[in-house]
Amino acid sequence: MKHIHGCLIQWMGKGILLIGESGAGKTTCALEMVRRGGIWVADDLVELTIGADLHPLGKAHKKIRGLAWLPSKGIFSVTRAFPSFHAIPECRIDFVVELIKKLEKTKEKYLTVGEIWKAMDLRAAFLSVMVDDNVQRTVPRIIRRLRCREGSKEG
Repeated sequence: MKHIHGCLIQWMGKGILLIGESGAGKTTCALEMVRRGGIWVADDLVELTIGADLHPLGKAHKKIRGLAWLPSKGIFSVTRAFPSFHAIPECRIDFVVELIKKLEKTKEKYLTVGEIWKAMDLRAAFLSVMVDDNVQRTVPRIIRRLRCREGSKEG
């Protein structure tokens, strides 16, 4: 079992793992997508396993299942704070969306999450989305990228 820092939701029947550096807006974007009809799975620490079809499966670590953290609220129960939200214990991960605050040139060579997953021969589509301070602009950008990627897979 592997652990990854990110948020996991289900959106239109597809598992979406949001990853990125601290402060990129993973939890805020995940909560907004759930508000728009998604289903909550995990925040902060996602446990990964591999399904029989080599698609990764994700769930929240048992100590923080159902919880989220925001700087403005601290740690809270997602379904208590937002009674209309739905939550499930785990889901298959179909898309990994990397939230990028800014592009930085670096001379360091490191393995990206995509490279690690490719080396493990896991099946998931990877997308990158630039974020800004307004979740109301960032989430539609994520949704557009997901729909565009879904359309290209079907076509």
